[in-house]
Amino acid sequence: MGSVMSSCFSQPGLSYAEQASFHSDAGLKDWDSDMDGVECLKDTDVLHNGSQRDQEAARRLARRLFHLEGFQRSDVAKHLGKNNDFSKMVAEEYLKFFEFTDMTLDQSLRCFLKAFSLMGETQERERVLIHFSNRYYQCNPTVITAQDGVHCALHVR
Repeated sequence: MGSVMSSCFSQPGLSYAEQASFHSDAGLKDWDSDMDGVECLKDTDVLHNGSQRDQEAARRLARRLFHLEGFQRSDVAKHLGKNNDFSKMVAEEYLKFFEFTDMTLDQSLRCFLKAFSLMGETQERERVLIHFSNRYYQCNPTVITAQDGVHCALHVR
């Protein structure tokens, strides 16, 4: 990974050394050992939007998507771009793996798009970019005065 790539991935609340360990294979062995294959709901599971259980499931799925554990790069956008509450939670958790503070918008966008393939219908891709815009604004609230400003800047040619 280049310097831009390595500087934009983060795990909130961890020191630099802990982040390096977290992103290494050794740091992954304990998380989510009860899950194998694609995260899915069983027939008996019920989603209660915003519940702690849903948030934990979204966090697990986001972590697996980020580390491509059981997924391909082409699968990521499918999970981030759906128009439902659970996918929004997954996208928010997924974006927490990126640290865009003090990066330019184009550096951040390049870093983000190197992590997966942005595919799907226009509305799905647009939702993914909205999630990116939210995260960029969280990391750089003084660079652009509103999240909408980030999103609009993405569409300027």
